[in-house]
Amino acid sequence: MRVYISGKIGEYTPSAEVLDKFARAEKMLKAKGYATFNPTTSGFGKMADMLVEKAKAEGVETTWYAEIMKLDIEALSFCNAIYMLEDWEQSNGAKVELSFAMAISIRILWQNLEDAQVYHNDNETAEEVWLP
Repeated sequence: MRVYISGKIGEYTPSAEVLDKFARAEKMLKAKGYATFNPTTSGFGKMADMLVEKAKAEGVETTWYAEIMKLDIEALSFCNAIYMLEDWEQSNGAKVELSFAMAISIRILWQNLEDAQVYHNDNETAEEVWLP
């Protein structure tokens, strides 16, 4: 199973703290046998820069945020699950990723037990989707 890691990044260049938070989640998921997609190490930031420049050259208005979200959603579409870090509610991007995952029935895993208890799938218990 390939798992997309979702949480608050909140900056063009992720801080050491953000990189560490995503790296810890990735290490835990890999230890459980999952393949992962980590948006903080994907290289999509540079791709979004190029897409913005291309759009400008073509006279199309866009933003870096719009382009990075399109890339992230596409990557998520190739995953079997999404892992929601405990700070996901502080991120508009993570909320979009969660909504997309729910819309296409991607399995949702949670770092926060309370989130797992509220949002778990009816076919699973909260403990089955809670990965601290």
